[in-house]
Amino acid sequence: MAASEIWPAIFALLDDAPIEGVLAHELGPLAAGHRRAAGKPVPEALAAEERAASFAALSAIALLKRIREIGAGPLMLLKGPEVAALYPPNGRRFGDVDVLTPQAAGLHRSLLMHGFLELDKPFDFREHHHLPPLRWPVVPLSVEVHLAPNWPAEIEPPPLAEILEAAVPSVVGVEGLWAPRRLHHTLLLAAHAWSHVPLRRLRDLLDVAVLAADQSPAELDRVASAWGLARIWRTTQRAIDSLFYGGSDTAALRVWARHLRAVRERTVFESHLEAVLHPFWERPAGPALAKSLAAFGSDLRPAAGESWGVKLRRIPLAVRDARMARSHHAEQGGE
Repeated sequence: MAASEIWPAIFALLDDAPIEGVLAHELGPLAAGHRRAAGKPVPEALAAEERAASFAALSAIALLKRIREIGAGPLMLLKGPEVAALYPPNGRRFGDVDVLTPQAAGLHRSLLMHGFLELDKPFDFREHHHLPPLRWPVVPLSVEVHLAPNWPAEIEPPPLAEILEAAVPSVVGVEGLWAPRRLHHTLLLAAHAWSHVPLRRLRDLLDVAVLAADQSPAELDRVASAWGLARIWRTTQRAIDSLFYGGSDTAALRVWARHLRAVRERTVFESHLEAVLHPFWERPAGPALAKSLAAFGSDLRPAAGESWGVKLRRIPLAVRDARMARSHHAEQGGE
């Protein structure tokens, strides 16, 4: 895999994509720059995303310098600006900075003592791998201090010491700020994306692809296996190969991730299909079947705090809107 092959492939996908799909896959800044370079008009929706990406990139440096001044001990930058630096200029937007440190609780306290504020929104410690998000009043980016990497449920995350030991200086150029080794960062982002919603959007795969470029495939496979990600990495890598390197189509892309090549949002039906089927691309047959059946049962039962009456009224809506984008269905009262 070579980075030089990625950009023509993603631009070819964007050329034929509707603006709504480009925005759903969070590729607005990249599409704006590509259109401008080709001498094409740039719709305002894409231009606004590009401006936001530029502002985020400029704001992040001051924010990270401030965090580094306040915090003690090793501090690693994940995702966001670290990955955006590998894109074309202003090609990737981000809304927060994620830092990982073995002194997470101490850093969080120090930031609060030095003028950072907690975001005014609900936070459940049981559902998060980071502490409550913070913000510095003069910068419109939030800060997430991570206790551990975001990892798929029921898979043991890698030892933090292993990631710290192999860390390299961050590409953003803030003195004393580190980042995971490129190979480690590739797998951390693949796991992070999968733990939210598997094969959810093109930008998640693009992030992993630009990090994986020029890395040893054999070494990626070895570390993925050691970290319990063998099946997840294989699914992710094959999707990247198919979408960006001209590889053959995969079963996942044909069945429950068809929205990726089409550059559109998942439909209601596809979202339910993903929940039921993706476990078979994640784990061995026995555990996959158990997780799949649990997802199917969850679809049939009312959500937490919901009555059977409300659930039964929602079922016809889901059937009616099966081919509708999931976000549009939610706006109309669906789940």
